[in-house]
Amino acid sequence: MAKDTLWDRDDHTLGKHQVLKAYLEGWFPILGRYNDRIVFIDGFSGPGEYAGGEPGSPKIALDCVKQHKDNGTLLGEVVCIFIEERKDRVEHLKQLVGNQPEVPGVSRQVLHGTFSDHMEEILNYIDEQNTRMAPAFVMIDPFGVKGSEMELVERILSNAKSEVFISFMYEPIRRFRAHDTFEPHLNSLFGSEEWKQCLVMQENDQKKRFLHDLFTTQLKNHGAKYVVNFELWKGNIHEYSIYFATRHEKGCNLMKSAIWKAVPDGSFGFRGHDENQMVLIEDEIDTEPLADHLKNRFGNQPTPIETIDRFIMSDETIYHHGQLRQKTLLRLEKEKRIHVVRPQGGKRGYPPNRGVTVAFL
Repeated sequence: MAKDTLWDRDDHTLGKHQVLKAYLEGWFPILGRYNDRIVFIDGFSGPGEYAGGEPGSPKIALDCVKQHKDNGTLLGEVVCIFIEERKDRVEHLKQLVGNQPEVPGVSRQVLHGTFSDHMEEILNYIDEQNTRMAPAFVMIDPFGVKGSEMELVERILSNAKSEVFISFMYEPIRRFRAHDTFEPHLNSLFGSEEWKQCLVMQENDQKKRFLHDLFTTQLKNHGAKYVVNFELWKGNIHEYSIYFATRHEKGCNLMKSAIWKAVPDGSFGFRGHDENQMVLIEDEIDTEPLADHLKNRFGNQPTPIETIDRFIMSDETIYHHGQLRQKTLLRLEKEKRIHVVRPQGGKRGYPPNRGVTVAFL
């Protein structure tokens, strides 16, 4: 085995994998309930595990699939495709995948080569067959800025039920110095040359905000309707961010819920573990900022609960649907800070499609 076939897992990778696992635990049964086939593609899969034996993204996905298959919560066919460029890591991953128990209705492929080449081949085949891609979750997790192309992301998102989970390597971009071989990769990453505007910015916060807004805008210009991101830190250094892009509010809501599980203080910035760091339980989260957000957004005009639901599930707020009713609206109603109108004879609570409106006082 080559010396760096496996490497040590760091804390920010742990944060990424906690979010991935939480999301897939919800994604597989939801999509599997309504579709005969769903696809998981790991575009930069690596060897599948770390030097200490911790699971990498391929094993996290396979374990999640097996759990749902065993529980009967995932009925359709699942296709798992793992792509890796380095031959030594491909061989290690093949052995790792081969050692996993076979699961009925689940196919597993390990492909040697670049993500771009294999993904284009898959999409070209779909175009040639004049068919649609099955619902797909596509991980694009390169080590640097090379390999993540906005044009390819657009092709993936053109399939209505496809989603992408992209590692955005902020630190290499922040430290960028003009170089002929580096610049084309950034043009490809952003799908434009607008990123160059950050080169004259002196303040790191200004540069960070600009690049964040630009990448979010470009994802929406290239097929995404909702974009959610969270940051991964190493000490005081913002190493990179994860961007999740989808066309469906349910996917957006589920990803926000997954991030809250990894980052329960609502900061959407994973900074690793510290024995002195207080771990919060989401049931204990202060939802007062959400209450303020809702009041600022909707004011004291009666608003259908369905409108509030769509807002809370969207990327206009970091909060998710599970934090709305019991944790926020019920408390506000008890404190007489909202006025709720229910149809005559309607039950308490905030059921959708029953004529319920809420005004924030």
